[in-house]
Amino acid sequence: ACRALVDELEWEIAQVDPRKTIQMGSFRINPDGSQSVVEVPYARSEAHLTELLERVCEKMKEYGEKADPATQRKSYVRVVSHDGAKMDLSGVKFDGDVTASLKFACESIAEEYEDELIEFLSHEAENVKDRLCSKRT
Repeated sequence: ACRALVDELEWEIAQVDPRKTIQMGSFRINPDGSQSVVEVPYARSEAHLTELLERVCEKMKEYGEKADPATQRKSYVRVVSHDGAKMDLSGVKFDGDVTASLKFACESIAEEYEDELIEFLSHEAENVKDRLCSKRT
């Protein structure tokens, strides 16, 4: 569930125009008449990431459960591609119980680890999935 959440967040971030920026900092005027406002890329801004975290778990209904034929280890896989391409869905279990439990797990992770998710994703960290899903949680 954690890995699916991070995949969705990274995909959403990649869809934002890299030239789009947002003003951050204090809007108060300093004694010298200047302002401490800086422009940062919108895609990895705290405002955008917080907005994504509020709605990203809705995407979990586009996932199914697949068991590895050799190890029988279960994992969640996307059953609807982002670009509309046809996908191989052999061996994928797709029902209401799977999507409901995945959505619940996603919401729990997003709520409990919101600060860590924003911290990792705002700095374009390497291996966010491994660092967050294996080590931190």
